[in-house]
Amino acid sequence: AGKTSFFRLMYLDQRPSSGRLQLFGKDMSQVKASKLPLFRRRIGVVFQDFRLLDTLTTFDNVALPLRIIGMHEREIKRRVTELLAWVGLEDCKKEYPAALSGGEKQRIAIARAVINKPDLLLADEPTGNVDDAMAARILHLFAELNKLGTTLVIATHNQSLVRQFNKPQIHLSNGEVEIIQPTIDLSLTTQNQEAANESVSN
Repeated sequence: AGKTSFFRLMYLDQRPSSGRLQLFGKDMSQVKASKLPLFRRRIGVVFQDFRLLDTLTTFDNVALPLRIIGMHEREIKRRVTELLAWVGLEDCKKEYPAALSGGEKQRIAIARAVINKPDLLLADEPTGNVDDAMAARILHLFAELNKLGTTLVIATHNQSLVRQFNKPQIHLSNGEVEIIQPTIDLSLTTQNQEAANESVSN
């Protein structure tokens, strides 16, 4: 359908062969290749195949984006410890990826992607290898990031996941793009209007 190409364009791994890609108010085709790493630092990516570094522990995999930007180790330790506790991996911080399950690797990949509170987060099937309870926690984390200003693009085949977010949807089919805007809960709107009218009358 073009999902992989779409994501590769958005995390600046590939340039468009035609058309224009605009991110962060910039036309990426006009940005020099040497400047792209600066933009990539503003993007968090959760890959479907995790892409963890096998030679790094859980803690160091998650800490990597913060070390790249030169954050102080004390602050790195605080942030990574807090986030590993959130995704239920505080007891695995010294483990290497080879010793972990698929679900644990996925949670590490998610923690690494969100650790520096990116401006844009791209997540490819982020809840595909975790149980329902952990999926709910991950979705809550994503929702909180969104409230803080992070734009999320989540690729999924899970319709129950889609229904939990009343947000615009991008459907890809045979290279064609369809945008579906969120629906408005008319019953809720009516209830809010009635409550407002009652407040005015009182």
